[in-house]
Amino acid sequence: MGPEKPSRGPSAPATFTVREATRKDNDSLIALELESPLLIGGSAETFDRSPDYFAPHRVQPEHRVVLAVLEGRAVGVMAGVIQTPLIQGRPHRLVYIHRARVHPDFHGRRVAWALANDLFAWAGQRGAEGPYYLIAPENKPSLTFVERGGRRWPVDVTLLECGVSEAQGGPAERITQERLGEAVELINATHAGEEFFEPLTVDSLAERLSRDSRYSINNLSGVFEGEKLVAVAGLWDKGATTERIHVEAETGDITRSRGAAVVDWGWAAGGGEAFAELLRTLAAEARALGRATLTVCEPSLGALPDPGLPQRIVTASLFTPTLDPPPAESIRGLYADLLYL
Repeated sequence: MGPEKPSRGPSAPATFTVREATRKDNDSLIALELESPLLIGGSAETFDRSPDYFAPHRVQPEHRVVLAVLEGRAVGVMAGVIQTPLIQGRPHRLVYIHRARVHPDFHGRRVAWALANDLFAWAGQRGAEGPYYLIAPENKPSLTFVERGGRRWPVDVTLLECGVSEAQGGPAERITQERLGEAVELINATHAGEEFFEPLTVDSLAERLSRDSRYSINNLSGVFEGEKLVAVAGLWDKGATTERIHVEAETGDITRSRGAAVVDWGWAAGGGEAFAELLRTLAAEARALGRATLTVCEPSLGALPDPGLPQRIVTASLFTPTLDPPPAESIRGLYADLLYL
């Protein structure tokens, strides 16, 4: 026998690669999300995006989905969309980082950092100053990741989730192309001074309504008093592409639900009741689509007219790692564009 070969010691762990996700990754991405629950308090949430993982992104402008791959296996995914919202009255070009998932088998391997660095570089090449995040306060793992960058805002984003099972509303009156200017005026006036609102123009609203057939001018409705538009809102059927699966850790009870969202909304001075009527109408439309909820951002508590529907408040903590948050007393409201959440 010849001399014993020296031991090489334990093999080095395999490394993963990060690249832009493509249509060929569709099934792998759907499976990855189903196997990578969000841990929120005493529950777990997953999202079933079958059969088309990329469908929700088609309503977004500049966006990127990146995938971490190890030996042919999808182990992490992250998505970002570039926006130019107003913060303290000044526009800031930022990338909103959302839909971050790392398979539980690969936690602690810095997969999320690699994915985030890819998105930061991509956004930086397009003029973005930095990222921002919205994280559920009970989502401790995600908070741990983003809190390292600091700069948590002193107030949270508030969403109002309305039950639609008994919603009653009249037929919606659709906004025509010729009246988009009136809609833009109402939307911009309603949200003037709110942080993270991105003012619209007729062209930018028309562009939003042209990206995907699931959110088009056929989904923008209004209430008129005579010839005057007094309330406007868009209905995005998010549930058409995404099912939320909620599992209670203590009991194992599973709840599956699909919801719709209100986007591009506003009302004229004195038009609060007209907007409440419009919310009821959109809730009835959501119910007809088979949805369980209708969600709208409430920039500050009590800001929305009460539509008379069952309601649940959902909050999200805001982080801007490259921007110092303003004092709480200067924040008139925090707006979230639900087309991107």
